[in-house]
Amino acid sequence: MELPVAHLGLMLVAVATVFVSVVWSPKTGVIIAGGFAALFAVALAVALLSGRRGWGAARAAYKFTFGWADWITP
Repeated sequence: MELPVAHLGLMLVAVATVFVSVVWSPKTGVIIAGGFAALFAVALAVALLSGRRGWGAARAAYKFTFGWADWITP
């Protein structure tokens, strides 16, 4: 799982959040964004508890949260 794939995942989440906010309601978009923010916070806590520090912990949490975009890239 590389960092550019995680960037793609973040971009897709942002686009989906804006799309859902416009089509359904802003509250639904906030729920989606909040869910990913909560997932990132939990992943960051786990990374910190496992011994990673600083940018290493943030990078691990970022890749975990948004690295799922690897499933949709060829």
